[in-house]
Amino acid sequence: MANDAAAPATDLKHELRVRHLLALSIGGAIASGFLLFVGQAVAIAGPAVLISYLLGGVILIAVMACLAELCVAKPVGSFATYARDAMGPLAGFLTGWNYWLAWVMGIATESVAAGTYLHAQYGSIPVWLTAFIIIAFEMIVNIIGVLLMGNYEVLLTTIKLIGLLSFVVIGILAILGVGVPHHGISDISSHGGFFPKGGGAVFAALLTVLFAYVGIEMVSVAAEECRDPKRDVPRALFLSVVSVIGVFLVGTIVVLAVLPWDQAGTSSSPFVDALNTLNLGTLASIFSWIVIIASVSAVDGGLYTASRMLFSLSREGHFHPALATTHPTRRVPTLATVATAGCAFIGALLAFFYPDTAYVFVASLSAFGFLFAWLMISLSQPLIRRKMGRAAAALLPWKTPLYPFTPIFAATMVLVALIGQFFTGGSGSDLGPLHVSGGGMAVVVGVIWTLLSIVYYQFYARRRYTHGIEWQSQEAEQQLTPQADPTAV
Repeated sequence: MANDAAAPATDLKHELRVRHLLALSIGGAIASGFLLFVGQAVAIAGPAVLISYLLGGVILIAVMACLAELCVAKPVGSFATYARDAMGPLAGFLTGWNYWLAWVMGIATESVAAGTYLHAQYGSIPVWLTAFIIIAFEMIVNIIGVLLMGNYEVLLTTIKLIGLLSFVVIGILAILGVGVPHHGISDISSHGGFFPKGGGAVFAALLTVLFAYVGIEMVSVAAEECRDPKRDVPRALFLSVVSVIGVFLVGTIVVLAVLPWDQAGTSSSPFVDALNTLNLGTLASIFSWIVIIASVSAVDGGLYTASRMLFSLSREGHFHPALATTHPTRRVPTLATVATAGCAFIGALLAFFYPDTAYVFVASLSAFGFLFAWLMISLSQPLIRRKMGRAAAALLPWKTPLYPFTPIFAATMVLVALIGQFFTGGSGSDLGPLHVSGGGMAVVVGVIWTLLSIVYYQFYARRRYTHGIEWQSQEAEQQLTPQADPTAV
């Protein structure tokens, strides 16, 4: 306790282990972006969405391979820090700020998703009230301490994984015709073939698919509170990547085998609908709670990640220094956590009361912010590798495989996913007098937000706040001493 009291006001505790990092990353990925919006991806591409998920998995591997090298080269930092080191403070600010907003809206979406599901079962409970209770509860959990948050997230993620694995087992029994109504693999293409929407639909569904994969990169944000980041962060990254890709692909195959693809939607979870198709109503009701728990878990991990990013941005000198202070004993950025939770609840209110107007624009920033972070990770790795020089890079214990092809592929495919939204078909949408084709609203709104953020940085933050200079002068001298049991996961 005495050591905690004597620590600087911007210090965090180093209590997270591999199991906590795994829970955060897997828990962030396995949420409504997959359990609910897999129906949206299926509606866009039909059974060919499996190729979309496979391609998204390859992109995920490429981006996380770049991030793993960055984490090994500089164990203390996040991808916003790496973007700053590679391209300057403005790039670091934009990366962190867009990512913070992405998670704020992600928290809002997940809390409303949980509230909507709960309201469907208990109609007397307002959706907005459920969203408020969830966000407030997760805020308290995060304020109490990082170890409690980590253990709590382990519990929630374990429940989600058990539920998904149980669904997969039931689906395999259905495919084999053992104990439940038979649905063979051939049923996947029995409604218009494997490409009912054409080959281009594979790319049209890519943004929805990539949005489901986001969350794994939050391991980097948690590195500073990890006991041994140089060892544990790369391990957690790749274990998470393998687990999530496997769960997504197998889970989607089972859904498509059991549930005709043209019956999948987002009004309910396709997983629940598939269980009802198998006449397993009781299990479907149980899985509805799994979906709710998945959203609650994502709120917990998202609030942790976003609050730490806001804390880091303030410490860098981009916002008021009060947001960069931590509790004297718990070492939690209390004000940054409360501010993030408050903004998330405002987003939840927009999502519930104005789903077709204000929330459309704000939610568009979420998908853009996540992919913007992936793009900056892909660009930062080769730039930092060049700054290090060949001799220093050769000494890294882990290097991005197939360099420089891997970062080039990752950056190119993220850009394809963003630009391709203008060519996804449909009637498009209007932004004032501007008509945006396809699903390009996310990109347009994201670019506008980024331009406004540049104005804020150049004309206010850079001139108003100077406290970041002191932090940056101390940053290179900070070293984390590994304290974890090497066998502990």
